[in-house]
Amino acid sequence: MARNPNPTAAITAAWLIARARQNSPDLSQSALAEQLGISQAALSKYETGQREPSTADLQRIIGHTDYRLELALRHEPRTPGIEEYLNPAAAPPAVSSPHLARRLPPQLTPHTGRWPASPDDGPRLEEALLRLYEIRDLLRDALRPEERLQRTYEQFHHERDRDLIHLVLPIGTGAAQAAAVLAHAIDSGTPRPPVRRPARSPGTDQPRVHRLVWAHIVGCLRAEEAVCRDRIALLHQAQEAARHRRRAHDRAEEIARLADRGHATAVAETDRAATDLEQARRRSAALTRHTGPDDVGTAGERYLAAELTELADRARTLFEQLALEPAFRAWRTEHAATDPLYDAWLDGPLRTRLAPPRLYPDKHAFYRDHRPLADPWSEALDRQEGGAAPFGSDERSAVDRFDRRWQVTIAAPTTGDPRAWPKPEAVVVATRNPAGWHGEPLTPVYVLADGVDAGWAAEALAASRSTSLEEAARSLG
Repeated sequence: MARNPNPTAAITAAWLIARARQNSPDLSQSALAEQLGISQAALSKYETGQREPSTADLQRIIGHTDYRLELALRHEPRTPGIEEYLNPAAAPPAVSSPHLARRLPPQLTPHTGRWPASPDDGPRLEEALLRLYEIRDLLRDALRPEERLQRTYEQFHHERDRDLIHLVLPIGTGAAQAAAVLAHAIDSGTPRPPVRRPARSPGTDQPRVHRLVWAHIVGCLRAEEAVCRDRIALLHQAQEAARHRRRAHDRAEEIARLADRGHATAVAETDRAATDLEQARRRSAALTRHTGPDDVGTAGERYLAAELTELADRARTLFEQLALEPAFRAWRTEHAATDPLYDAWLDGPLRTRLAPPRLYPDKHAFYRDHRPLADPWSEALDRQEGGAAPFGSDERSAVDRFDRRWQVTIAAPTTGDPRAWPKPEAVVVATRNPAGWHGEPLTPVYVLADGVDAGWAAEALAASRSTSLEEAARSLG
């Protein structure tokens, strides 16, 4: 059989006709029947699946709505042994990309097994199959920049092209995960072999995608947009660093020429110009894989940035469409109480951040991922001292959308004042502080900013007059 999803998964003619007519404004069943020259009863039988139109009749019926039916044959050779791959009992693919994992809440992991039907479940398998084709179209286009760069490198062997190949490798991870999980869900809900069932009205007693699975798919598309915009930001940073390096190089050469001619001010500025050039080179090298080659900014970065911007916009549009499904809205309402900043990142005040603030269940989980911050306080942690928040400088209180209070703290790898720490190694956290808890409660900890200058973070928090947690996160983002 052909590749996932299996060939028995199909979009019915009844669903296509009903969807096209109902989504065409001011087009009643009787009006469409009159245009087609058939009775309303005949059209009703088509919409309910009691009669199956021919392919030509199906195209003609839909052609009288605001839609057109396009048919195409796609070559998919039969693959021996694919039945094992299509086994609905097999687990859906795990989230293996760190770029994707950091943009999905832990609760949105691929789910296994079957659940009883729920009114909050996602779309019917027919509509899910249509969405799968849209996601796969996005995925195909997401893989093209890497393919183009691979061909360019094979032809010209420029190190900058190889650098750009590594930069775009994460592109498509969200779309690939969404497509794989949705295909698995469609396979799981599709009978094998196909069973001939009595006609029924579209939307009644039909298998649907479970709401947690649908939420995972929608979250992957939001993550895909963020990954694209993260790569765009890196491109812009590398280009700006390359421009600064070229300006520093030109200035150093000019000062060297003036110094050779005996200009006193130029002689005094020679060392400073050399230092500025070295810093610019290091900055450029830090943003590339090959020590900041001279062709940074001339290897098609602007074209690549335009490609990725278009992909990000398409992922955003698809996310917004799929997020309208009641299943996602139900999950989102429930999850917002646990992770309000992820909800704000989806399409709220934090949507411009490249990743949502990470939420840890408690400070011990936070310290396991931030060992340098825990080491100076190891003895106090062993004695379970310090309360629920990580050790550091408490800067302010903030309130989330549910009127729950959070303590915003700046932490650094020191037992002294973290705001005086000279290196950009500080972490800004927000710890939920429910009233009435005593001892060392295990309360959630958000990371609002990681690897930042502590003095800058303190100034940014002080400059924000709002008491909302979202605004505190936005001021650091």
